[in-house]
Amino acid sequence: MFRPYAHARYEVFFMRLLFAVVVLLSVDHMLPPLLGESSGTPGIVQKAKMPYPTGIGHVLPFLTVLADETVAWWTHLVLATGLVLYISGFVLPISLAVVTAIHIAVFTLNNSQGSIHHGYQIISVTLLAQCIVAWLPWGFRLFGKILVLPEGLHLRDLSVYYSQLAIAGCYVIAGVTKMLASGPMWIVKSPLIAVQIHKSFDQKYYEYLDPALLEEGHKYADFAVQNPNLTRLILGGGLFLELFAFLVLIGRRSAALLGVSLIAMHLAIGCTMALHFPQNQQTDFVFLVNAPFWIVAAYTWLRRKRCPCFHSPRNTNTPSAHPRLTGASIFQ
Repeated sequence: MFRPYAHARYEVFFMRLLFAVVVLLSVDHMLPPLLGESSGTPGIVQKAKMPYPTGIGHVLPFLTVLADETVAWWTHLVLATGLVLYISGFVLPISLAVVTAIHIAVFTLNNSQGSIHHGYQIISVTLLAQCIVAWLPWGFRLFGKILVLPEGLHLRDLSVYYSQLAIAGCYVIAGVTKMLASGPMWIVKSPLIAVQIHKSFDQKYYEYLDPALLEEGHKYADFAVQNPNLTRLILGGGLFLELFAFLVLIGRRSAALLGVSLIAMHLAIGCTMALHFPQNQQTDFVFLVNAPFWIVAAYTWLRRKRCPCFHSPRNTNTPSAHPRLTGASIFQ
C-alpha cells in the first residue's frame, strides 16, 4: 500500500506510447505541425512577447524566441524526436529532459499572455516527475552512491509510481485550494460558477468573434443557475474525488477505479458546464486506468476459465513478480 509495484514491460511501453501521443497533441496547436495543418487554436508563433510572465518566464525572458516560426518548427521536430526516444526507452534521462523542457517552455510562453490556463499542467508535472526518476541513478553516482531498489522493482516502476503521484498531487492541490479559499461553502456557492462560464465564453468570443459562442455560454451558465442542486452534486462530487485522489497510490485496483471516476467527473462537468480538461482525462487514462494491463488480465482469466491447464503470467501487482508478457528487450 502506497508503495511502487512491478509493471510488465509491455505495460510501460504502452504507457509511454500513449503518453507521447498526449504530449504531442497538447502542443499541436501551439507549434507548427510537422505534417499537414494544425486543427487547433492559433499557436505561440503569434506571441512574440511575455507581457505577464509566469513561472520560469520571470527569469527566462528569451522564451519569446519560440514565437519565431522557424524556431517553433524546429522545436516541434526536436520534441517529436525526443518522444520517439522516450517511447523506445533509449537515453531516457536526455530524451525526457528535452521533452520536459520544451513542454514547460511552450506553455510558460502561452500562459504569459495575461490569460492563464492550467489545463496542460498535469502533463508538464508528470513529465517532470519521470525526468527526475530517470536522473536518479546519475544523481546517486554524483555523490558516490548507488541507487538500490527493492527486490523485483525497476526504474520504470518508480517512473510509473511517481507519475501517478504527480497526477494525484494536481488533483489534491486543486481540492485543498478550493477548501482553503472558501471552506465547505465552496460547494454551497458552486452554482456561481455560472459567472466563470460567462467569462470563459466571452474570452472565446473576443478571440473568434463568433456570436454563437455567446449563446452557448448563456446556455451552460443558465444550466448552472437553474439547476443549483445538480450543480452542487456534480462539483461537490468532483471536489471529493480531488481531495482523495491520493488513494490512486494504493494499488492497481484503486488507481483504475479512481481513474475512471475522475474521467467520468471531467466528462460530466464538460457536458453540463462546458469546462473541458481533455489532457487530464487522457493522462488519467494512461497512468491510472492502465487499460493494457486489464485487457491482458481479462484475456488471461478467460483462457484459464476455458482451459484449466493454461498457466498465466504471474501477478505483477507485487514487487517480486517477474511477468513473462514483456516487450522487446530495448524497452526498459
